[in-house]
Amino acid sequence: MQFVDLNRKAAEAKTEKQRKLNLFGTDNFRSWILYFVPGDGTDMHYHASPETFLVIEGKASVKGIDGEEKIIGKNEVVFFAAKDYYQITNVGDAPLVLFGNRSEAFGGPHVTYQEQRS
Repeated sequence: MQFVDLNRKAAEAKTEKQRKLNLFGTDNFRSWILYFVPGDGTDMHYHASPETFLVIEGKASVKGIDGEEKIIGKNEVVFFAAKDYYQITNVGDAPLVLFGNRSEAFGGPHVTYQEQRS
């Protein structure tokens, strides 16, 4: 068994301004903390395995490939099926801290929208 205090890890990511902080990992599962300053976020991309994010702090825009968008905040969770394109952006005026997990080992493919178009 392994345990982690998400509030402590979120504070650590914020203090160190560390964009990604890996937490747990096996050959078929991983979890991590993401930290984004206002305006920062991910590119439009997908992963080969299902993924979830829990908002620990802040406010995020979650966009899909077809332009659909939802704003999520603290204690809200978003789920992405395998190969669902998405983009997450910090739309608040404070840091965005997310807890994420995916059913694959660290180092799995990150496929950007531009790579698929070429």
